[in-house]
Amino acid sequence: MWNETKSLALSKLCVKLFMALLIGFGVSAPFWLRSLLAFYSELGLETFYACFLMTIYACCVPAALLLYHLYRLLNNIGLDQIFNAENVRHLRVISWCCIAAGLVCLISGLYYLPWLLLAVAAAFIGLILRVVKNVVQLAVVLKDENDYTI
Repeated sequence: MWNETKSLALSKLCVKLFMALLIGFGVSAPFWLRSLLAFYSELGLETFYACFLMTIYACCVPAALLLYHLYRLLNNIGLDQIFNAENVRHLRVISWCCIAAGLVCLISGLYYLPWLLLAVAAAFIGLILRVVKNVVQLAVVLKDENDYTI
């Protein structure tokens, strides 16, 4: 039977998998990017190789930070520490990582328009996470008030 423990374990496994994929993606980026741009040579994007590479690496930094904080958040949830200031901080960092990646993609839209789609998606996810962070932050306040009530 599927339960919360298995769901949490699956989430943590997925975060670890994404961490490994991010590392592999970052290490192999120069090789697969050159091949990809050569495959689509009719678009004339080879001249933007360095720009694409800078965008990819600039997005890897917030992605790595996001995955770290997401894993820490999942660990806290596994320890039944849900409504606390540390989780609010994790959610805040995760949302700012999405917004940072969105800004990188927004700037990258100057040389390749499809980056703008990723910018909008990242910013939207960042906004949703800010709302969730605010809800959890209010829940922490309510929990603290309830804990101090006799």
